[in-house]
Amino acid sequence: MKKRFYIIFNLIVLMLLTILCVTCHAETRIGLVSEKENIQIDEEFKVIAEIDKTNIAAFTIWIYFDNEKVECISKLENLNVLENRIIYTWFSETGKNKPLTELLNLDFKAKEDGIASFSIIGEFYKENGEEIDMAYSNLSINIGEVNEITEQTEVQSEIDENKIVSDDNAKLEIMRLGLEGVNPDFNPSIQEYYLIIDESIDTIEVTAIPENREAQVQITGNDNLRSGKNIIQIEVTSKDKTNTKNYTIHVTKTSNPEKANADLETLAVENYELIPEFYNNITNYKIEISNDTNKLNILAIPSDIAATVQIAGNDNLKEGNNNINITVTAEDNITTKKYNINVYKRTVSEDIEYEQEQQILRNEANTVLQKMNTENIVAPDDDITSVKEEVIQKEEIENNNNKVADNGLMIIGTALSVIVIGIVVLRVRNKI
Repeated sequence: MKKRFYIIFNLIVLMLLTILCVTCHAETRIGLVSEKENIQIDEEFKVIAEIDKTNIAAFTIWIYFDNEKVECISKLENLNVLENRIIYTWFSETGKNKPLTELLNLDFKAKEDGIASFSIIGEFYKENGEEIDMAYSNLSINIGEVNEITEQTEVQSEIDENKIVSDDNAKLEIMRLGLEGVNPDFNPSIQEYYLIIDESIDTIEVTAIPENREAQVQITGNDNLRSGKNIIQIEVTSKDKTNTKNYTIHVTKTSNPEKANADLETLAVENYELIPEFYNNITNYKIEISNDTNKLNILAIPSDIAATVQIAGNDNLKEGNNNINITVTAEDNITTKKYNINVYKRTVSEDIEYEQEQQILRNEANTVLQKMNTENIVAPDDDITSVKEEVIQKEEIENNNNKVADNGLMIIGTALSVIVIGIVVLRVRNKI
């Protein structure tokens, strides 16, 4: 009887330990939620990163979003917003684990109709340095009228395996390296990236997740890195095998990173503003020019005076889209970096429409200025009263000053008259 009892007891303990182990190793889930599913253009909304209640000592999260459709307007400490990526770092001030259910609360503003996608990844640690396994879910938000959103739904990228994307999609959703310093920040539409590494690095860990989870991804060139120039290639082949997209990371392995500096310090186009504003780690820009412009005056100055710059595609600009490539070659003559300006040249009819729009804006600006000037002249009643009092005081002061001046003149005149009379009297006496 006792033997049976011990066997049953041991089985129960074993089952409990098994359940406990499974529970301990279960992945914690992180999700992005929004207060609204449908947003209008120019409307502000919140996106919150939530987590199953978990004890955490430190974490860094990366949130990727569609920066053509929304912009992040949050201004938080330890928050960096770089084009389509948000980086946020948190750590417990005591170094001890803290139970967290909310990681980050962000404010966004809608810019354009469509479906805005948000995805999140991160690194999470306990107080003993142990990394915590996480499972991620993502978010998409409708912007504009729902019935106006077209087939875009089918081509929106999501890490969520339940999302449907087109079979011919060959884009990456996320590209992440195990090293800091890659530029520009990842964007599915940008296919060339740059990185300078130390001689001690032989392998770079690359995470590449396609928009369509059934697309094939092949990564080459990230092992056995040699001194000098290296190319890491990420080839994405769509599920239906009809499309292929290549993402290239240009890696320079060097002991002298100063000589591998191929950044621009200045990039400007005469009479036009670059969109976005120039920053040396942003490589793709846009401008729109008038129909009578055939060539642009471009100022491109390298950060290192020993580097060289070549500009191609700046002549005979045609109507529509033009690409100007600016290639910077570093002092080492190995490292290169390309900047691209997409130039849209308006047609004659577009030029006329543009000028009409500008004239409307100028008229509106003039109306606002006139209104502001009028408001400055027509003050409130209290101000008018004070102004009247000031005018009366000034008039009294001026009258008093005039009286003083008149009195002074009378005194001077009287004195002169007395002097003249005295002189005349003396002359008469002398004659007598």
